Order: sequence, then C-alpha cells, then structure tokens
Amino acid sequence: MAEHAPAPSSAEETGKLLDENEQLRTALESSLDENARLAEDRDRLLRRVTTLAHELHAVTSPPPSPPQPAAEEVLAETKQSQAEEELRVAFEELQMLTEELEASNNSLHQANANLETRVADRTRELVEANAAHSRVELRFRTLVEGMPQLVWRAVEKGQWTWSSPQWRDYTGQSEADSHGTGWLSVFHPDDREGARSAWAQAAAKRAFDFEGRICHASEKRYRHFRTRAAAVLAPDGNVLEWLGTSTDVDDTIQLQQQQAVLVDELQHRTRNLVAVIRAIMLRTIKDSASLEDFRRCIDDRMQALARVQGLLSRRGAGRVTFDALLRQELAAHVDLDASGKAPRVSIDGPAGIPLRSSTVQTFALALHELATNAVKHGALSSPQGRLAVRWTVRQRDGKDYLHVDWRESGIANMIEGKTSPGHSGYGRELIERALPYQLGARSSFAFTEDGIHCTIEVLVPEDDADREKADG
Repeated sequence: MAEHAPAPSSAEETGKLLDENEQLRTALESSLDENARLAEDRDRLLRRVTTLAHELHAVTSPPPSPPQPAAEEVLAETKQSQAEEELRVAFEELQMLTEELEASNNSLHQANANLETRVADRTRELVEANAAHSRVELRFRTLVEGMPQLVWRAVEKGQWTWSSPQWRDYTGQSEADSHGTGWLSVFHPDDREGARSAWAQAAAKRAFDFEGRICHASEKRYRHFRTRAAAVLAPDGNVLEWLGTSTDVDDTIQLQQQQAVLVDELQHRTRNLVAVIRAIMLRTIKDSASLEDFRRCIDDRMQALARVQGLLSRRGAGRVTFDALLRQELAAHVDLDASGKAPRVSIDGPAGIPLRSSTVQTFALALHELATNAVKHGALSSPQGRLAVRWTVRQRDGKDYLHVDWRESGIANMIEGKTSPGHSGYGRELIERALPYQLGARSSFAFTEDGIHCTIEVLVPEDDADREKADG
C-alpha cells in the first residue's frame, strides 16, 4: 500500500462513464454484427444469381442437336421460363438486400461517428474526473500528512489496514508492522487490554474512544494519547471501515495533574490562612486596650499577611527567598535604597535562599512584629538607634539551615516588656513558641544593655521534591 491515505474519490462518476462507454461499445458491436449478416445474405444471393444465370445461359444457348419433337420443345421452353422467373426474383431480392445493406452501412457509419464523438466526450470527462480526483487525493494526503495526529484506518475488531507517516515517525513502527493488531505492540502493556475492550464495544456504539500510552521511539518513553475513530458507513448502514486518529494529550494530562496539586495547595493554604487570621484576631482582641488599639493592630497585621500572600502568588516556578521577604517587610516601615539599606538600617547575607511555602507566612508575621516593635519602641524609634540584620547558611547534621541574626542597638532606658516585640507579647510568642512548634525552628529572644538580640534558624529545603514534601 502507498505511504499515504487513499482520499475520497469520484468513483461513482467514473463508474457511470465506464458503463456508458460499455453500452456504446455493445451497440456498435450489434451494428457490426447486423452489417455482417446483411453482407453474408448479399453474397449468398450473388452466388444464387450467378448459378441461375449459368443455368439460363445453358437453356437459351443449347448445343446444336437433331430436331426435337414438339413435346420436348415445349418442355425446354417451360424450363427456360422458370429459370428466367427465378433469375428475376433473385435479382429483385439482391436489389432489396443491396439497398438494405447500403442503408445499414450508412446507419453504421453514422453510429460509428456518433460513437466516436461520444467516446471522445466521455474520455475527456473521464480525464477531467481523474484529474479532479488526483487533486482531491493530493489535498487529502497533504492534509493528513500535515496533521499533528497519528492517522490510521481499520476494519472490524481493530484490524488496521493503513497507518500514516506520522505513526511511523513517532513509534518507529513500519506501516506493514502496524497492520492487523500489530499497532498494539507500541501501546503500554497495561493499556492493551483496555484497547481490545474498546474495540469490542465499537461496533455497537458506532464509535471508538480510548486513552492509552504510546511509546515514543526517539524519547524511549510513553506518552498519553487519546485514540478515537469514526465508522464509515455503506448506504445500507453497514460499517465499511474505521477512520481514526491518535492525539497526544500528555501535556494536557500533566497540566491537569499540576492544576489538581495547585488546587489542593490553595485549599490547604486557605485553611491555614483562615486559622492564622482567626488566631491573630483572638490574640489582638485579647491584647487590645481599646477598640481603636484593636483596629490599628489588626490592620497592621492584616497588611503583613496581604504582603506575604502577594509574594507567594508571584513566586511562579521558584520559591520565596528570605532576602525578598525581609526587604518587603522592612520596606513597609522604613525607606530602603536599592541595596536594601536605610540610614539606620543595614542588612547583609546571601541572596536567593529559598523558604518552604509553609514557612513563609509564620516567618513573615515574626519579621513584621520585630519591625513594628523596632519602629514604635525599639531601635528605629530614636535617632541613636541602629538595626542590623545578618543571615548566613549553616550546616548541622549534614543539612543546611538559614540562621538569621536580628540585632537592635542604641536604645536608651531599655525596659523589658515595653520594648518586646508586639508590645503586648504576641510577637515574642511567635518567635519563641510558634516558630519552633510550627516550623521546627530554633529561636531566641533576649534584651541587651542597649537593645534587643533575636535569632531564628530554620531548615533550608535540599531540592524541589523535599520542598514539596515539606510544604505538605
């Protein structure tokens, strides 16, 4: 079979023209037979006339002989009259046959001329029909070979009769090898029984639809394909054959799986966020001296949550990094330059250290409480105060840990309690209790002679898989 799919043709029109040519040929053969019969009759009469002429000549010109009796002369004359009558009749029949033969010849010539004209017309129509068919076939072949799908033809029970070049290029299987049920060999072994089952139901449904994995010859791996076929029906409704395609849906399935993971992650984070907001609300209500104090505190904390949610939503394929989280939180309280510094603020540490997504929210709230306390009661509340934030990556037990050192100095009249993070103690509770409990962090908080010293140490995920597992 050719390397391309047979296109739909004008076979019916071509058959019609061939039938008409056959009818004309039959008519011509009948005319020729009739003409031959007339010619044969004419030849027979000519032979008869010749014979009669010879007989008449013999009667009318007998050789000299002795005088005959009168009775014999009468008999001779009678024979001569009979011969002359037969000769006349024969000539008349010959004349009639000659006229019929001439008429038949004329009719035959006319029929032959008509036949030649009609044959020429039909031949031209047939040539044009074949040319049109060739153009349709070329367009169909171009369409099939330009499709991204793998195209094929089959008969009952999934017996393939043809496969497109795309099938050969993708699977490495020749067209001949795909015939019959050979195509099943490139499907994943676990999907072959499903394909057989789908074909068993195809005749009743007048449709074939199956999803299975096909091996990519060059990549040496299986990809998901949606394989479907439609029945080509005869006028009586019987299935002549099946025309089918196999469409690569592997990327779509991967995206659907990723979407499902993202939806699960979103639901998980939403539940966590609601729980965090509830806890913040309850703690803020408890620590607020007035409604105005509650409004101010809860507004600051909700803004901090909004900022970290913005970071999480913009992270794309990467992770939120500590330096980005720190810069964002400090920028909400003081004006930082391009390097992340302010007149009384300095930060220093390696860029791009990733944080687990489940770590970011609680970590951001802790930084928010530290920064808010520094602005209202700590180092950034007086001209002499200084804030220095340093972070490094340390190894412990073969794993990397992010170590953050928050140090405030230059604070006069340090009073424990008034200057602790969050003023009411919520921030300090986050650092000393929530971070170790929720994140497994190591943290410390202490007052120095002129300020505050806080450290936080959390695990750095080793790779994407570990990060996803850690994010839970």
